[in-house]
Amino acid sequence: MYACSISFSDPECTHRVTVTAFGEAVVFKNICRRLDHSELYDWAMRIPIVAYSLFVLGRDVLGFWEQAAQAAALFTRPDGALIIGTLARVSQWLFVALLAVLPIFRQRPVAKSGNFLARIGALLTVLLAPLFMVLDRAPADLALNSVSVVLSVAANVFSTVTVSFLGRSLSVMPEARQLVKSGPYKLVRHPLYLCEILAVVAIVLQYRSLPATALLTLIVTLQIGRALWEEAVLMRAFPDFAAYQSHTPFLIPRDPIRFLMMFLVDPKAPRRSALVVSSTVGLLVLVLAAVPRLAGL
Repeated sequence: MYACSISFSDPECTHRVTVTAFGEAVVFKNICRRLDHSELYDWAMRIPIVAYSLFVLGRDVLGFWEQAAQAAALFTRPDGALIIGTLARVSQWLFVALLAVLPIFRQRPVAKSGNFLARIGALLTVLLAPLFMVLDRAPADLALNSVSVVLSVAANVFSTVTVSFLGRSLSVMPEARQLVKSGPYKLVRHPLYLCEILAVVAIVLQYRSLPATALLTLIVTLQIGRALWEEAVLMRAFPDFAAYQSHTPFLIPRDPIRFLMMFLVDPKAPRRSALVVSSTVGLLVLVLAAVPRLAGL
């Protein structure tokens, strides 16, 4: 009996083993490639992000209602500090809800990064932001909460408007769907990441702790890495990306005032900005009215 498994001194046996191993590796690689580009895999990658964001959002909302129920009398005649603090909380909910909803509607990619580290980094960037909700909040501070509210609402408005230009090209992983160069993308290559960083800064102002600062630093680092990994995919997928990259800033616009004005003067932007602001204020009014009623006051 010819037993290759016993001795590899025979050149023919060694050749057979090498060819068999190589063939199995090729088959496995082809299966992985087909799975990676399948619709099933694309949807499977959306579900954990959506589920995780909804989980931490629900946890924070329930925690808020438990705290509010114990001080429901304050909501019958809310003062400025209570309104600002509640608005800061509501704007944070909208930001996390945005993270949960957007992956559902994206297009399938035309190119992807094969770098495993790039995928893990991108996934961590999305999953880390909701982790603030498990930290202890700092004592209420009217001034800092006011800054947080203004920054958070502005970041949410800018993020939503930016996503409306990005459309179904939104990616979580470093992937290419379409090269968008309109709206805020005319002025900076990664306006959505800039807005997300601003939103996280607004959240940190509500916590003001070393863990919150460390989490912010990690998120900013990963966002920059995520953008660089994404650009490597865009460079490969779209020949005209190099020209766009050469004359458009990476993350910080050359003219911040022009960048902010874009959200007011662009034909598509004002209506979408108004929708986000009205949603935030409407949710605030609903929360302020609902707490006393649920407490039986």
